[in-house]
Amino acid sequence: MRNLWFLVAAVTAFVSLLCPVASGGEAGEPAWSVGYAEADITPAPGQVQMSGFGRERYAKGALSPLLTQVVVLRDAEDNTGVLITVDILDFDRVMVEAIRRSIKSKHDVPAENIMLAPSHTHWGPAVRFRMGFSLGAPNVWYMDLLERKILACVAAAIENLSPAAVEYGWFDFRGIGCNRRLPVDGRITWGPYREGSFDGHTPILRAKRSGKPQQLLIVGHACHPTSSGVIEKWSPDYPGAMRDYLTAALPDTKALFVQGCGGDAKIVHEDPDTGKLVFSGDPKRAKAAGEKLARAVLAQLETGRMVPLSGQLACSLATGQISYGRRWSQEEIERQAFPEPKKGGQRHSWQTWTARQSLALPDYSESFRYDVQVWKLGDRLMVFGMEGEICSPWGPMLRAMAPTGQAMVVGYANGTSSYIPDKRIVREGGYEGLTSQHAYFLPAPFTEKIEDEIKQIVKRAMDAVR
Repeated sequence: MRNLWFLVAAVTAFVSLLCPVASGGEAGEPAWSVGYAEADITPAPGQVQMSGFGRERYAKGALSPLLTQVVVLRDAEDNTGVLITVDILDFDRVMVEAIRRSIKSKHDVPAENIMLAPSHTHWGPAVRFRMGFSLGAPNVWYMDLLERKILACVAAAIENLSPAAVEYGWFDFRGIGCNRRLPVDGRITWGPYREGSFDGHTPILRAKRSGKPQQLLIVGHACHPTSSGVIEKWSPDYPGAMRDYLTAALPDTKALFVQGCGGDAKIVHEDPDTGKLVFSGDPKRAKAAGEKLARAVLAQLETGRMVPLSGQLACSLATGQISYGRRWSQEEIERQAFPEPKKGGQRHSWQTWTARQSLALPDYSESFRYDVQVWKLGDRLMVFGMEGEICSPWGPMLRAMAPTGQAMVVGYANGTSSYIPDKRIVREGGYEGLTSQHAYFLPAPFTEKIEDEIKQIVKRAMDAVR
């Protein structure tokens, strides 16, 4: 009889190894279902301008294809979450609303359960209405094509649903980037600043499925994808290199990237001639950074330190307002729009055209709309979807607010209409705290009340899923 029990135990253990998706991670807990789909969204030559830098840019080919990837997560009660990742600079709120409406109509998934996460690559197509056209003017016909491809992927991912075990882990990684707000003589300049704030929190959300692909890895990192340099080719930058490396290294695996709180961070390396830290600006450097991140992810997976997730999926979406400070005066905007060369003005700079666009399309709003999205996976993980180019101090602040044992932040989520600084960055000024607001057509900078105002929106979003 004892031998029979040993045989039964051995067979059970063997089956559990072969079929890790049979349970939701703990005895008696419901299982997840997870689906996946992807599509190539690389524009045709000349179809649309590139977005991300203040100069005229048209791609002549691609270093790597641009992708949209969709993961659908469903619990045993049929609560469904849809994560849409895309190799673009950012989303316009109008497109986000259109995609959510279509998914709601066809698949009955509410808006709060749909999260859109652009990688923020600076070698992707322009798709935003509210963006300085000098940074890349949108083509509405390409926007329509992109929208249709995303919706087709959502439908395919739902069709692809299969039983899955879902788990979460994270590690602190600071091997490829650092802060870019370099203080010099009491003011904030642009340069590598190793001592500055940087959110190294690098989350991994893994699904092991019975269907194909059998493994999905959602990896986050908080750093600007601006490391490919002056090239005229479509590229997903370092996030794409990370995905490719993981997909090649692991059997039957697809990897996805989500941006974190990296609004004030850039990819860096040591100059081999001077030994100084410099910003990376070459496709080989971008590839090396992505592969270094991927190797760090693999090393973390080998430790086995992953938390199984079980229970129900709960989602919420809260809207609030952020206060503006002193508005830009008409004189300030006109001075930028019509610079005088004799006084050192650059007539054809991107700032000139941004100011002229502001004059043509003035903003009379009293405050800034800001949305916070929250996903709660059982009692162990909370995912924050934060709009905008959210800066590094927000990573630890938000994770500290979470009532769950684990938390991750997806930055640039859904609409991106501004940099999102903390109060220190507002006080210091510089690009993220002040001058970037011109590029986003805001009528004024934010105030030091920004932390309290956003935290109130976050609390309402968290309360809705408790």
